[in-house]
Amino acid sequence: MPRFDNEGFNPQQRINNDNRDRSVPENENYYKDITPDEYIPIHSSSAEIIDNQPKYGAYNNPYPSQEELREQREREEYFKMRANQRNEKKQLSQAKKKVNNKKKKKTIIIAVILAILLLLIGMVEGVLAKMNYDEHTDNKYVAAADLQDSAMVKNILLLGVDARKNQKKETSRPDTMMLISLDMKHHCIKMTSFLRDTWVYVPSLEHEQRLNASTGKDGYSGVVDAIEYNFGVDIDGYIVTNFEMFQSLVDSVGGVEINVTKKEAAEVTNHKGRYGNVKLKAGTHTLNGKQALAYCRIRKIDTDFNRTMRQRTVMTAILNKAKKNPFRLYKMANASAEYIETDLTKSQLKGVAAMAGICVSGDMFQEKVPFEGTWEYANKGGASVIAINKEKNKELLIDYIYNKTARQLKAEQEEENKK
Repeated sequence: MPRFDNEGFNPQQRINNDNRDRSVPENENYYKDITPDEYIPIHSSSAEIIDNQPKYGAYNNPYPSQEELREQREREEYFKMRANQRNEKKQLSQAKKKVNNKKKKKTIIIAVILAILLLLIGMVEGVLAKMNYDEHTDNKYVAAADLQDSAMVKNILLLGVDARKNQKKETSRPDTMMLISLDMKHHCIKMTSFLRDTWVYVPSLEHEQRLNASTGKDGYSGVVDAIEYNFGVDIDGYIVTNFEMFQSLVDSVGGVEINVTKKEAAEVTNHKGRYGNVKLKAGTHTLNGKQALAYCRIRKIDTDFNRTMRQRTVMTAILNKAKKNPFRLYKMANASAEYIETDLTKSQLKGVAAMAGICVSGDMFQEKVPFEGTWEYANKGGASVIAINKEKNKELLIDYIYNKTARQLKAEQEEENKK
C-alpha cells in the first residue's frame, strides 16, 4: 500500500475501516448452537491448578529486606574467608618448600666445603713436611690476660723479609708486616698492614724504636711481642716468607691483575738495579711473580702508606684467585712451602688451613696501622719516623678485628670510595 500522498495514500480509508461491520455471517457461525455450560475447559486434567505467580502486592517493594541483606553479607564473608584460608595454605606450602630447598642447598654447600677441607688436610701432610719450623716462645713482656683474643678469630702475622742466605734473624728486618685475621664469627678475612717506620716501644730492646727494628734481639718473635705489647691483640703465630717465596706464590696462581700507574711503571722500569731488572707498563696488566714483587717494593715515589696499600692489593688479588678454585690453595701452599718459616706447629697449621678454607669464601678487608688521623711525622735522632697515638690505635685495631661485621666494613669502604 502507498505510504505517502504522492503515492496515492488515502487518509480517509482509516476512518472507513473503523466503521466496517465485523460481525460473523450467519452461515459461518459454527458455535451459535453451543451454550456457555458446554465450553471445553482449558485444563482437561482433574489435577488442582496451582497459581504460583506473584501477586500484585509482591511488586510493591522491589528492595531486599534487612534480613536478606544480612544473609547476603554473611555468605560473602564466608566465601571470602574460605578463599583467604586457601591462599594462606598455598603460601605456607610454598614457604615450606623454599625453606626445605634452602636447607638442602646449605647442607650440600657445607658437605662440599668439608669434603674439600678433608681432601686438603689429607694432601697437606706433604706440604707441611717441606716447611721450616721455629720453636714458639711466649711473650714475657705482656700478660696473656691483657691481650684481646677470641676462639672465633685467628691472628697470623705475615712477615716478608729480604734475608740473604745464612743471614741472622736479628739483622733481618721485615720489609712487610701484615696481620692476617681469619674471622669465623663474621665470615671474612681482615688484613692489617703495620708501617715499618711506626715509632713504638720495643720491649725486647727496652726503648723506643721503629717497629721493624723489633727483630734486633729476639728475632721474628720480637715483632710479635712488640705488636702485642703496643696494640693489645693476641697473635697466634708468625709466618715468615722471603721474596723468592712471594714470586713463587704469585706464579702458582697464574699471576695477578693489577692497575699500574704511570709513576709506578716509570719507577720500576727506570731503576733496573733496584727492582731486579723488571719492566712495567702503565695500565691494567697481569703481573708475574717477579713483576708483582717489584710493584710491592716501590717506595721512592710516595709514602710507606701507599707502599703497604700496594702490598695489600697484591695479597687480595692472590686470595681472590684462590677463592674461585679451592684446589688452588693446595697448589699455592705446595709451591711456597719450602720458603716458609713459622713458629706454628703442624697441628696448628692444619687448624689455620681449615679456617682459611671457610673464610676465604667470604669478603676480604684491609686496614693499616696507624689509622687515619692518629699519627704525624716526627724526627727522632735525625731520622723521619711516624709518631702515633698508641691508645687510639689500640682501640681502633681491636674494634676492627673482633667487633666490626662484614656489613659495617663494606659500608665504610663505600663511604671512603665516595670521598
